Amino acid sequence: MIDRAVEFTPQELTQIRNKLQAPNFSNNSWSDEDIANIKSKIKEHYLTEQNTTCPYCKRNLQTRHGRSWDIEHIIPRSTVENFMFEPLNLCMACVDCNGAKSDKKITSSTARVNYPSRSGQFLIIHPHFDVYEDYIMVIREGFYYVALEAKGAKTMDICNLNRFYEFAGYGGDVDNDDEIAILSNQLSNIDNVQSKQRILLKIAELSIKSAVG
Repeated sequence: MIDRAVEFTPQELTQIRNKLQAPNFSNNSWSDEDIANIKSKIKEHYLTEQNTTCPYCKRNLQTRHGRSWDIEHIIPRSTVENFMFEPLNLCMACVDCNGAKSDKKITSSTARVNYPSRSGQFLIIHPHFDVYEDYIMVIREGFYYVALEAKGAKTMDICNLNRFYEFAGYGGDVDNDDEIAILSNQLSNIDNVQSKQRILLKIAELSIKSAVG
């Protein structure tokens, strides 16, 4: 979870307000050169705050290079342009997760003025509101994830975290036997009792599916 959202100076807030009130303002205004300083501040703040870790796949890319990162609008700016500069709507996401997420629906809220402030209003893990580990268990960053709740499963779907299975040679998904093997191999590397119990439950669930299937 991101602990500290970006804070703008009074001068920057005036600049943002003027941009939002401009007659030709739209979601495409994000590309305008006159807000380059704002975008640079957002990028530097969240890369530091997130420790160069993507909030969706949890990979630590260990680089600040622009080609690895996109400034992420959690509620897409194509959906609600008024939230373009809302600190709680901003973070940094890896290019792959951001590209997969794109402008997909991620909130049940129809708000267009006041930003939704509750976790329950979002269909996916919100980097500012949610503890990632409550919804997804990361067995290995960039390889294997287990959804613990519906919001975790939705995040995996929206951000296409299954893409890592394809890279690893499993095709579009991992079958039950492969999942059981992966989870079993990771048990010895996990110290947290609750996490071990969740893995064991997942193994039991997959075993039943394999037996029935």
